[in-house]
Amino acid sequence: MGKYIPVDKRILISFCRIFVIGLAAFLLGTGNLLAAEATRIVVLPFDVFTSTDKAFLQEALSSNLSSEFRKSRNVQLIEESAYAKILAGQAVTEALGYKVGSDTGAAYVVLGSLSEFGETLSADIRILDIRQGKGMPPLFVQGKRSSLDKLAAELKTTVLLKIAPELRIVRVEILGNKKIGTSAIEQVLQSRQGGLFSEESVSTDIKAIYRMGYFNDVSADVTITPEGRVLVFNVQEKAMIAEVQIEGNKALSRSDIEAVMGVKPKQILNAEKVKADVQKIKELYDSKGYYNAEVRDRIETSGPKDMRVVYHITEGQRLYIEKISFEGNKTYSDKELRNMLSTTERGIFSFFTDAGILKRDQLKQDVAKLNVFYLNNGFMNAQVGEPEISHDRKGIYVKIPITEGERYRVGKVEVTGDELTVSRSDLLAKMKITKKEHFDREAIMKDIEYLTQACNDEGYAYADVSPRTIPQEKSQSVDIVFDITKGKHVYFNRIEITGNTKTRDKVIRRELAIKEGALYNSTNLKKSYANLNRLRYFEEIDFQTEKGPDETKTDVNIRVKEKQTGLFSVGAGYSALEHAVLTAQISQQNLFGRGQILSLKANIGSATTMYELSFVEPYLMDLPLWSKFDIWNMEREYDSYDLDTKGVGFTLGYPLWPQYHITGFFSYRLSLDDVTDIDDDASKYVKDQEGENTTSGVTLTLARDTTDDNIFPSKGSKHSASVEFTGGPLGGDTGFTKYNVSSTWFFPLPLETVLGTRGRIGYIASRSGEKLPIYERFYLGGINSLRGLRDVGPKDDEGDVIGGTTMFNVNVDFVFPLIKNAGMKGVIFYDTGNAWDGGYHLGDMRHTAGLGIRWYSPIGPLRLEWGYVLDREDDEPASRWEFTMGMFM
Repeated sequence: MGKYIPVDKRILISFCRIFVIGLAAFLLGTGNLLAAEATRIVVLPFDVFTSTDKAFLQEALSSNLSSEFRKSRNVQLIEESAYAKILAGQAVTEALGYKVGSDTGAAYVVLGSLSEFGETLSADIRILDIRQGKGMPPLFVQGKRSSLDKLAAELKTTVLLKIAPELRIVRVEILGNKKIGTSAIEQVLQSRQGGLFSEESVSTDIKAIYRMGYFNDVSADVTITPEGRVLVFNVQEKAMIAEVQIEGNKALSRSDIEAVMGVKPKQILNAEKVKADVQKIKELYDSKGYYNAEVRDRIETSGPKDMRVVYHITEGQRLYIEKISFEGNKTYSDKELRNMLSTTERGIFSFFTDAGILKRDQLKQDVAKLNVFYLNNGFMNAQVGEPEISHDRKGIYVKIPITEGERYRVGKVEVTGDELTVSRSDLLAKMKITKKEHFDREAIMKDIEYLTQACNDEGYAYADVSPRTIPQEKSQSVDIVFDITKGKHVYFNRIEITGNTKTRDKVIRRELAIKEGALYNSTNLKKSYANLNRLRYFEEIDFQTEKGPDETKTDVNIRVKEKQTGLFSVGAGYSALEHAVLTAQISQQNLFGRGQILSLKANIGSATTMYELSFVEPYLMDLPLWSKFDIWNMEREYDSYDLDTKGVGFTLGYPLWPQYHITGFFSYRLSLDDVTDIDDDASKYVKDQEGENTTSGVTLTLARDTTDDNIFPSKGSKHSASVEFTGGPLGGDTGFTKYNVSSTWFFPLPLETVLGTRGRIGYIASRSGEKLPIYERFYLGGINSLRGLRDVGPKDDEGDVIGGTTMFNVNVDFVFPLIKNAGMKGVIFYDTGNAWDGGYHLGDMRHTAGLGIRWYSPIGPLRLEWGYVLDREDDEPASRWEFTMGMFM
């Protein structure tokens, strides 16, 4: 290591070198500005071209520019008082500039103009050389009005480089660095190639290089050349760390300690970083209960140039929290308060867990939790103090002081100030604080949000709701007044959409519940975000609102990040019905960026083979008319017969009552159904079904959907009621009417879990003289109805399931996160239901339960679930596995 020189001495030495260079230049008669008398200059007022504040801008520029020139040792600024009589209100011209320069003895006169373009200022500069009697080439500088001082500094530098080119820095060199890159050092320098040389900048640069922490010595040399100054910084690097040793650690592993350290081998030795690591290691031991641990550092020589850093640790015994007590609590016992804390006392399992370990950050959060608890339970003046922590050889003792104060009940609750469309009685009825017995700060905060949103939904985007609490000491109650200041109506101005490189603007805009020119509405903003999220076209969606051209308008900026919406998948699975299943699908969920869906699916199993081509246009003819067109071909084997069906169909959906999320659907299907391969021992009813039948029918459906997600809903509900009519005037060989009603609810629970329930009921009847096909009857069993069972329903005389004319089914799912980042969830379920040949016999219900996995995979939603039969019959297996691709409950 080189000789250590304190930083002040090094800076002084550097200054001395610069002074010696300047002195030598003076003695040699180089004629540079450092040696000669400072050059005298005049800066005349600039012409200013602006639409407002011309006098202010002219005065501010002159003041800043004069201040900058006064800082420079290389020039002498002639003050305005010396030539004020010459100006005497005259327009500044070059002729006037020559006269001012001649009369004041100035070497140069600077004049020019300043033009404003929005926030940009453009300065045109002219420099008059009085001795030569001619002007120099014009100069040009730009800056911001908000940074006028920076513009003035750049103007000064530009002028000095023109009148004194010998002050230009032609080169900056770094010498002596071997381990630290030159570019890293150059980043901290003010002195740059092509810039203006000054002793102040060199002094600042020396300090900046030293503050990097990598050098023992820093100095600067300046060489004068005909082209300008060559600036050389000489550095002496600190030693490098060859090795880092950790001694005395037994309770904590070396890797755990190294994880918190910043000092590593092959780094430049920095004593401050070493000391910082000592503190980090001590904090690590504290967090593990070793409060008596001591950490010392030692720096040793390792080889001729490198150093070794040693951390010596004396661990001591691990200490646990022996007791947590409270002082001043009267309403709640120590036990009740302790149960609210995450910090716990030592227990029998403390050797295997972190129970009883004092974590200061956690304890700080616990104190805040207690404070909130008291404030939310009527103690509006309660204070929970800083915990008092002590320890001895046995353990740690924590005492938390509490000042409860008086407990206040809720008195009168009023809403004052500006009126809204919603009556104040209706507002009060929906507020939370009106339902509380005792003062509750959290309820008040939620009511502020509720009232603010009520204002926002009426177009008052900048409404203010101010609560006032008025304690009534005699009655030990507190009156609460919410004062509303609506402000002005605010309208949506511009809605800008960015990031959609594929999806067309209109596909996004038609999902928005907000429109340009409409009144501001925060509920509709949230609804717009939810609608875009449900499309599943985007990885990220970000809504930002900002003030528009005036206070009555607001702009909305919507930024999206698109994701792949095309899908090609080939897979295999297993179900109780199909056994081995092969699946293939090719689809595009956002065809040509128009929001259309084109899908071709194939499912091949041991009992069913299905091919389906579908096309969905969510906005037919740019109207909110949802449409779907299908072509399919399916072959399925039942217990006693086979079914081959081919068909086409279409569905139209229209939002009948959008405010209530109610949509009406009209569907038509035409199918050719062929019943073949009937078993010889099948019943007469089944044999009568043999042959081809044409089914032509329409279905009318009312549906309501308020769920927050199509794949994994966590709240909201889905309801539908439909009636299907076939035959009669529609033609075909079959004639029946089928009714279906379904209701599904989702309830969010703690820890991101969800409870989902679904109930379905159905009824089918043939019309007089017309045929009811066996394959249209109700069958339960499988992954979408009774998991763990198959073909549940009435049987014929031969024991084959022939389906029911009535059906009832209930499913209950408890869904919980399994692998959150992968979008995988677990499910525990209970199913019940049955189908009957007339009537509903709720005492005759089948029951199953089980568990499974649901995954929104790259190839689409997947379900793998295992159902166990709770009321198993003699000829049934105890359980079954089910697998499918497609939507969940």
